[in-house]
Amino acid sequence: MRKFRRKQKKQLALLTFIILIASIAAIMLLTPGFNVKKINVTGNSVIKEDEIIRSSGIVTGVNIFDISLKKAKENILSIGYIESAKVKRNLPSTIEISVVEEVGVAYLKAKDGYVIITANGRCIDITDGIIKNEEDKTNSVQIPDLPIITGLEEVKYKVGKTITSKNQQQLEALFSCLHEFSKQNHIFNIKEINMSDISNIKFYYLNRELCVIVGDTEKLGYKIETFSSAIDQIITKETPNPKGTVDLSRVGTLEKVTYRPPEIEKNE
Repeated sequence: MRKFRRKQKKQLALLTFIILIASIAAIMLLTPGFNVKKINVTGNSVIKEDEIIRSSGIVTGVNIFDISLKKAKENILSIGYIESAKVKRNLPSTIEISVVEEVGVAYLKAKDGYVIITANGRCIDITDGIIKNEEDKTNSVQIPDLPIITGLEEVKYKVGKTITSKNQQQLEALFSCLHEFSKQNHIFNIKEINMSDISNIKFYYLNRELCVIVGDTEKLGYKIETFSSAIDQIITKETPNPKGTVDLSRVGTLEKVTYRPPEIEKNE
């Protein structure tokens, strides 16, 4: 009999606890005090706050517990420039969104515009480059202020995804170049990266009149380090915009970097 009563007490206590939890949940779901009143966005500089909020699918006025944080995060990550995102509730009525943006380091010309990619080859934007001039109501084309990649074969792209190609070796060589150029702060001085021959990669520096022959990607990091030292000697007060050819293709063997000004190349 005592065991039966103890069992009844335990069941009653459990039932009371369940009712209490259900009541609290009902209050939280139905009380206007838990409706979203504010959405804060941090970490963005390229993408506007309004676009991030709109993409998240979160709106003010809905109950904060009705929001799927996982779905909101997935929606935000569909924005090309967003590398990572966190979405959390700040009770009673605020949603906190923090993002990390990726940086475009180069672009390639495609049939529907300019495809901007990161050093990892992720497509973060496709732009037609056309900017409306409100003063005279005409259109002007503005090419992204990034190095253009030429010589790639049949590239496929989609915002938020890594570009692909039938020639995977070519892409791997490109990504290696982008990493090294970016790591050593050369990427924004490069005007063009030519990948038509991955055994003889070339890039055009500063004013496009200085051609740098990389060769293949073997010892690429060392080649770019050597270039960093050499370029400080090539660019001087007397020649702030040097022309000619810098050959890095044999750096790392017995050869050193060589620089041939235009007048020397004409006589060869």
